Amino acid sequence: MSSKKTLDVKGLTKGGPYSHAVIHGNTVYVSGMTGHDPERDTPFPDQFRNAISKVSKVLSEAGTSLDKALKVTVYLSDPRFFDEMNSLFKEYFGSSPPARTTVVCSFPNSKVKVELDVIAGL
Repeated sequence: MSSKKTLDVKGLTKGGPYSHAVIHGNTVYVSGMTGHDPERDTPFPDQFRNAISKVSKVLSEAGTSLDKALKVTVYLSDPRFFDEMNSLFKEYFGSSPPARTTVVCSFPNSKVKVELDVIAGL
């Protein structure tokens, strides 16, 4: 039986007492990553790209990459972002995308427009 390994990436902040990722066996579970800028109201596409960049850094630190993503959960603050999210998602995940769930929700910080969590293989 494989054991769990926690991972934190230097330079990435956290909003609470959790790991950036947990590795168990050949699977990496990445915590939710937002892409907002605390200094300004960042538009949705920038937030999505920032969140993907953070996820990519965590996956790289774990020894894998976005192309090995198995499942992505996308949390949107507004359903009007859905079509734009689909376009951006396709840009990053191409013709062989991972499974995905999209949830519309509210965030504790009203500047946050999107959060992504990812499960990937090694």
